[in-house]
Amino acid sequence: MLHFKKNKTWPLLFVSFALTFIISLCVFAALKMAPFGSSSILANDSAVQYIDFFTYLKHALAGTAGKAYSFSNSLGGGMYANWTYYLLSPFNLIFVLVSRHALPIAMLFVTALKYSAAAATAQCYASHHAGVRWYTLVFSISYGLSGYLVANFLNIMWMDGVILLPLVALGIDRLFERHRIMPYVLPLSLSFITNYYIGFMIAIFAVLYFCWRWAIQRQTHVLRKIGLFAGGSLLSGMLAAVVLIPTYFALTASRLSSAGADFSLKALYSLLDLPSKFIPGSFNFDQLSNGLPNLYLGMIALLGAVCYFLAASIPVRERLISGSLTLLLILSIWLNPLVLIWQGFRAPVWYLYRHSFIVIFWLLVLSLRGLAHLSSVSRFRLGMASMTTAGCLLIPTILRMATHKYITALNLTLGGVFFLVAALLLYSIRSQLLPQKWLVSGIVVLLVLDMGTNAFTSLKAISFVPAADFTVTSKVLQSSYDDAKKLGSGGFYRINADSQRSMDDPYQYNFNGISTFSSVLNTSTINTLTNLGAIGSAGRVKNNDLTWPLESLLDVKKLLIVNTQSKKVGTKAYQQVASRIISNPRYDLSAYKLLGHNDYFNIYQNPDALPVATQIYRKIPTQVQANPVLQQNAYFETLTPKANQTMLTTSDFSGISVDNVKPLTTLTNAVATKINKKNAASITLTVNPTSDQQYLVMGENMRKNMAISVNDIPVKNDPDTGSKTISMPLNSTKPTTITLTFNRGLNQIDLDHFALYTLNRTAFKQTIATAKQNAPQQHIQNGRVTLTTKANNSGYIMLTIPYEKGWQVNSKKVTLQDYRGFIGLKVPTGRSTFTLTYHTPGITQGLWLTIIGILVAIGVTVYEYWPSNRRRLKQKKLLSLKREAS
Repeated sequence: MLHFKKNKTWPLLFVSFALTFIISLCVFAALKMAPFGSSSILANDSAVQYIDFFTYLKHALAGTAGKAYSFSNSLGGGMYANWTYYLLSPFNLIFVLVSRHALPIAMLFVTALKYSAAAATAQCYASHHAGVRWYTLVFSISYGLSGYLVANFLNIMWMDGVILLPLVALGIDRLFERHRIMPYVLPLSLSFITNYYIGFMIAIFAVLYFCWRWAIQRQTHVLRKIGLFAGGSLLSGMLAAVVLIPTYFALTASRLSSAGADFSLKALYSLLDLPSKFIPGSFNFDQLSNGLPNLYLGMIALLGAVCYFLAASIPVRERLISGSLTLLLILSIWLNPLVLIWQGFRAPVWYLYRHSFIVIFWLLVLSLRGLAHLSSVSRFRLGMASMTTAGCLLIPTILRMATHKYITALNLTLGGVFFLVAALLLYSIRSQLLPQKWLVSGIVVLLVLDMGTNAFTSLKAISFVPAADFTVTSKVLQSSYDDAKKLGSGGFYRINADSQRSMDDPYQYNFNGISTFSSVLNTSTINTLTNLGAIGSAGRVKNNDLTWPLESLLDVKKLLIVNTQSKKVGTKAYQQVASRIISNPRYDLSAYKLLGHNDYFNIYQNPDALPVATQIYRKIPTQVQANPVLQQNAYFETLTPKANQTMLTTSDFSGISVDNVKPLTTLTNAVATKINKKNAASITLTVNPTSDQQYLVMGENMRKNMAISVNDIPVKNDPDTGSKTISMPLNSTKPTTITLTFNRGLNQIDLDHFALYTLNRTAFKQTIATAKQNAPQQHIQNGRVTLTTKANNSGYIMLTIPYEKGWQVNSKKVTLQDYRGFIGLKVPTGRSTFTLTYHTPGITQGLWLTIIGILVAIGVTVYEYWPSNRRRLKQKKLLSLKREAS
């Protein structure tokens, strides 16, 4: 390794890639992840979101799922932002080539490949600056297996930007050295394309890095270099415009439509906590949701960064400037406003410090220069700095171990040992105590042990999904959804189920559903569904506990209910499916028709499911209480020429008794208060025997603060927002008992929206029949709806498809409107045929800008690399270097 010629840097490139890949696989094998064991690499979002999108990618490229628009995206939605956030990495093509059941294994190898690719690009940067030196391997492997990448093993879509960051920095270096912008333009534009979110962070750092390079050296042609950098940045944006512009339009309907973040000036944690993140294995599941930034870069690299500020051969001016940028980056992971700027001016949900890879890269840049100038660090300074650094790391960490559960005594001991060995090795290299080959070999061994140990101990603290949990459950659910599609009537319809593997099952099993979990889910869709009775929050909406009337309104024609009479009850596959039941008992199933069953599910058809497009006779009231039943009433009342009898009406409880609760004269929106705050408290309600379908509604505040049971069967709760509606038992002889128990520690509870409602079956059936009779003819595909209205229609149509600005109609006589979150149409009162088509907003403008950018990039490349221009640029570079030297 030490005998390579200076221009023969490719062997080190191979070594850094291969060594990182081998370490990664060894760690995964030690954790018994498939194919090395019974576990998998799936955990948290990768298990319940990303793997479903990778399956959707297979469906979309095979032509069996919509690309620009999909009805698997909750009730329907544009897919462009999902593509640009989750799916544009070139590594994702590997997922297309393997079977769906092999996706977890493919994700393991892709993760290892991305770690290794990050190490390889880091090696490119290091070799450019240091040639063939041992410390370039410290730089590259420490980057490829850094604490950020290890901790974000599940956020696989962020890693492409981490891979490209060293190339962006290298491109800026080439801009200064050779006045060329294409080495900077290409990686920056790719970072935007592969993941615009991480690309935004890289663009911010590019400005800081450019300013640093300009500041640490005496520069000539300053304005020219600034112009080249600004022009290159603009060209990168143009090349990526086909991604950036449509994504911006999509985000204005999702993340950017939410309220702005709190930019108050405050520290997010004590700086005394930060040293603990430089200890190996300083990570656990709680660190995912609300932890500190993951900064581990290895003990050798950390000491190298310290050496940078001690090296006498590095100008004091440069060290002061570098120290200022280091301080700024530390503040950017500590102060609330700066953190939010890096996150795109929006507060993230989990993973608060998503830009901490920038800090790691910067510290490694300093480390690379520090190790290169190690010989100019006096032995006394090196020894004192090592002891001081050890104290700054270990003492605060030891003092806070009682509160920081992610730090264990073993991790602290390992960190101390690694630091001591790293300090001794660097001291020996500085003092030439042993042959350099031996010392460098020791450095490589320590590097492997250090970074490998951090990866293993960090990931060991996470609970991973068993491999069979995905493969077996997916096989059962796929066959069940296939069976449901074959049975009963065809045409467009939605499917619901009381059991699911994840909220993104519609993507995984390629059907039109209700639930979705996506960081870019349309906010209007979430609000519309939660108002109607679904449970949801930012980025997700769920399909549990939907009522028969609501499913009818949303064209849920097929329903899958776990088959409790199956002969497979004792099998592992059945137990996995049954353990995923998300809904409370469906006592309104008598309204559905049993189509058939398999070993795991009964398959029902809803005969009252409305078509997606229905004629309406009046606008939906803009002011309706935030009560799902009243919201449903409001929609159904628009479906008939005359307002019929209300579909769902309130019913009284036949009895009420309280235990340690002050007497209540009413229930809905009342405040229940304990008498004795130290004792338990409960409210018991009874409902007279009835054969009429009834629904119990409870507000979000109530269901989160009470344990609720019906006939001693606990009601399943959900941590997300929205009122809950559950069906009540049908029994004509025995009363129903409802028990509301205060959660421990709560003394007063608002019974918000709490009420019992009875369905007027006659009014409901009449409304359904009228709506079906008057509905237009319709043909619905992903992103395309063709309607033929009837003569003498009301002039208004509503589609239970979320309204988005991308919808266009091919008739000037038809006007698109937003009907409380759904598509509304004002149409001619006579018979007419027209088509609605979804076009991704901003795609045309983005495409033209990208085409112009490509033409400009070709011209710039020819100018910069054509032989005669190359000689001229080389002469200018030599002249510039002479001026700087003088």
